[in-house]
Amino acid sequence: MQPVRMPNHFDDQRQILFWDIDTLAVVIMFFIIGYVLRELTIMMVLAFFAGHLFSKWKTNQLNGVLIHLSYRFGWWRINDVFKNGNTKEWVD
Repeated sequence: MQPVRMPNHFDDQRQILFWDIDTLAVVIMFFIIGYVLRELTIMMVLAFFAGHLFSKWKTNQLNGVLIHLSYRFGWWRINDVFKNGNTKEWVD
């Protein structure tokens, strides 16, 4: 039977090795851009720097800041009721 990892806090991000999933998403984005532009070596170096800078910036922000930002800019839906994250006011 596999042990279940219990997070320390309810809103902790899942981890892959020693990186949080949102930091890893930033690094993977740089890898994909480097693969498309055929500049993978340069983008690998930039990916690690960007991942390090993002993780340092993230320590002073609320947990899951990448998901919150993507909802804020309208790239991610939070649920079926609130489909548009760009709506700032609700007028009846």
